[in-house]
Amino acid sequence: MKKSIKIGSAQINNGFSNQYYLPYSIGILQAFILHNSKKHNYIFKDTIYKREDLNICVDKLKDSDIVFFSVYVWNEKISLKIGEELKKLNKDILLVYGGPSVPDNKFNMAEKFLRENQFIDLLVHQEGERTSLQIVENFPSKNYEQIDNISFLKENKYFNKPNLPRLRDFSQVPSPYLCGVFDNIIKNNPTERWLASWETNRGCPFSCAFCDWGSATASKVSRMDLDRVFRELDWFSKHKVEFIFCCDANFGMLPRDYEIAKRAAENKKKYGYPKVLSVQNTKNARDRAYKVQKLLAENELSKGVTLAMQSVNPHTLKAIKRDNISLEDYAELQRRFAEDKIPTYTEFILGLPGDSYDDFASGVSNVIKSGQHNRIQYNNLSILPNAEMNMPDYREKYKIKTVPGPIVNVHGSLEEEPKDGIKEEQHVVISTSTLKQEEWVETRAYASVSEFLYFNKILQIPILLLSDILDISFRKIFEDFLKSKNFKTLNSISNSFYDHAKKICEGRPEFIRKNGMLDIYWPPGEYEYIKMYTKNTFDKFYDEANLFLGNYLDDSFQKEIVSEAIKFNRNIMRQPSNLQDTCLDLKFNIPDYFNHLVKGKKIDYLQYSHPVTVEILRSDRKFENIEEWMREVVWYGHRSGAYLYKFKVSKNLENMDNRGSSKRLSA
Repeated sequence: MKKSIKIGSAQINNGFSNQYYLPYSIGILQAFILHNSKKHNYIFKDTIYKREDLNICVDKLKDSDIVFFSVYVWNEKISLKIGEELKKLNKDILLVYGGPSVPDNKFNMAEKFLRENQFIDLLVHQEGERTSLQIVENFPSKNYEQIDNISFLKENKYFNKPNLPRLRDFSQVPSPYLCGVFDNIIKNNPTERWLASWETNRGCPFSCAFCDWGSATASKVSRMDLDRVFRELDWFSKHKVEFIFCCDANFGMLPRDYEIAKRAAENKKKYGYPKVLSVQNTKNARDRAYKVQKLLAENELSKGVTLAMQSVNPHTLKAIKRDNISLEDYAELQRRFAEDKIPTYTEFILGLPGDSYDDFASGVSNVIKSGQHNRIQYNNLSILPNAEMNMPDYREKYKIKTVPGPIVNVHGSLEEEPKDGIKEEQHVVISTSTLKQEEWVETRAYASVSEFLYFNKILQIPILLLSDILDISFRKIFEDFLKSKNFKTLNSISNSFYDHAKKICEGRPEFIRKNGMLDIYWPPGEYEYIKMYTKNTFDKFYDEANLFLGNYLDDSFQKEIVSEAIKFNRNIMRQPSNLQDTCLDLKFNIPDYFNHLVKGKKIDYLQYSHPVTVEILRSDRKFENIEEWMREVVWYGHRSGAYLYKFKVSKNLENMDNRGSSKRLSA
């Protein structure tokens, strides 16, 4: 009787709020092997799906004959260390590494990686389904020359086998969800809450230089059968999977994507799951992309629509190969979603080749002016192994300088930090030919102050008022705030942003943690926002802000309007302790004016003929303590704009006469 081959695997994913991704990349390899194997003498051990102590991982895998590792930036070092320790225990164990962080056969990167990690037997490049089948069918022979898509060392000589054409027909690639691959993991971990990665298609026609997605595929999109897609959605719903991350590079690009989103919405109504379907929006906006996102938002399957602009500088977009993606389409999407009261957030990458401080600062200001009032999400550029940006000629052309730093997740828990001392690492870009390191620090501080003042809503109303009526640019206000040396509280916040940016350049984490703040990592703007409450400087901040913004104004009438806007803004900030409804008397029509501006519209009056009362609805949400407020408002609500109380003007303005003109502000 033939001896069974024991196959171990590891796809170590990050946890989010004590939820973990099912190991899809390994699962689809297992499903493919089981469906297509001619031998059927395999025993698959449960995949290691989350970060555990090194010794525990090694112990779980040590009696395997073959171990597959799916490697990305967040698990590369622990995956390599597990393999190294396994090889010490058993020199005959076959160690196979695949995934996005396995270097391609370019510029000798794969060979260098193998020579640095000689315990590795095989590297698998690009898609792994067919190659993995060849590997297990060939075992225990060490004749690898007949296997596709791999690199290896043999007698200290480097070999690379050509890559197979991309998969087009997925009829022979079973769904790991539907064929029971994850049944044991779910059964053996009954207290775990699961997240799911999900493919409805594979491939990306774009080749953005910072991304290893298009670099890995650079191909037409191949589709999974729609019936399979619907059955997987049913599986997620019945297994109470709350969050689905759709791996499609351009969801909304295909006509059928609307039907997929519609099925997810129907399932949520029927089963209560999924709670969220997170998709990567198609790069070029089309009407169906708008309809897809609107459908997801209306059914509360998304917390905000992503508009991944990355930069508005045409030279930068050309350098990163995104100049074939329409910025006009983004602006149109933003306008339409604003009209529908659907929150969007725009992605900017900080430190892109071709970008300067001036380009970045003006770009942010212009995007706000064009209608992005909910959020710009700033991502520090880091270099991925197989991205074009990591190629030596590209790095040399743009003089890219990086610093190694720890990988920490925004809002990631301190409990997730490794106890075995093996820390994952990313390479953050801190200098290019157009952005020197000191300018990078300035850019990072500018991003933080715009997040803090505007997108955390702290001074959004008076800033928007000044921009609209006096035509003061958002950029000038943000830069002046950073230079506000005469105000103790404001200056302290600015110094914190600069200090944090400098620490990133020294290899420190890109987010900030402090004991007592839920023990998680915060973006610098959110951190300073929370600190105002915990340090009891909230009122001091607004007193100084009144003087700071007053410097832009010429007379007492102007200052009275802006002062009232600051007072209104301060009173509608959702706080952890003020939970009673309250009323605020206003002389100026700031509430209605603000509501119209954020929708891209204007009204023709600013001053009421008589003072009115605004009712601020603070009792709609109760917080047991400040920690709950941090979690529900600052963390969970940061993309959906949950920072402000709802309010309503108590008097009917329709019958009011003798309204003052908004032009009086600039008189």
